[in-house]
Amino acid sequence: METPLDNAIHKLKVDVLQMMHLAQDAVRKAVASLLEHNAAKAREVIDADREINDFECRVDSESLKILALHHPVAKDLRFIVGSMRMLVNIERLGDEAVNIAERVLVLTSEPRQPLHANVRQLADLAQDLLRASIACYMDLDAEAALGVIEQNAAALDLNVRIFREVTSEMIREARPVERAVQESFVAHSLKRICDQCANIAESTIFIRKAIDYKHKCGPQG
Repeated sequence: METPLDNAIHKLKVDVLQMMHLAQDAVRKAVASLLEHNAAKAREVIDADREINDFECRVDSESLKILALHHPVAKDLRFIVGSMRMLVNIERLGDEAVNIAERVLVLTSEPRQPLHANVRQLADLAQDLLRASIACYMDLDAEAALGVIEQNAAALDLNVRIFREVTSEMIREARPVERAVQESFVAHSLKRICDQCANIAESTIFIRKAIDYKHKCGPQG
């Protein structure tokens, strides 16, 4: 028989997953706006960010109420604390989607140019890690969460390669400097999306195994 605490935790999980899906949609649209050179879609991402911010405030408030009213312990307490940690990471996913969208508005003010192949690859990786981080939280799968953290290293490698590419391009020719700078910022935001996914995975490991994985590999910020 479910207790009031069980019901409250179930609702919290549903709310966090809903917020994750809002952030996932923002990232998806931001990447699509980049790949499609679509300013209108970029503006949609920027306009929708308030919903994610409002969601964070509401779920955070509800989480505090659960702590105050039910005094959870052990695994229930870990679930609530771990989920609360994730709220900041999820909100930052939305912020990075906005950052990408804002760069798209700059890029679309000029004639369309091909994106660097590594930017596309990093965008795919970011979306893959976001899907995986949502799944590992939904299933409280610590092994899958560890996989997200390990794959985040590939995002750093791609980000470094993109920076080197655009720097070389700026040295060779002055004309594409603005586009190269914007693509560099986009790559940084995509890398930060991967970082937030790793943070979510760390919190999943904390919930499932009571291990603070953040101190094993350093904070992602």
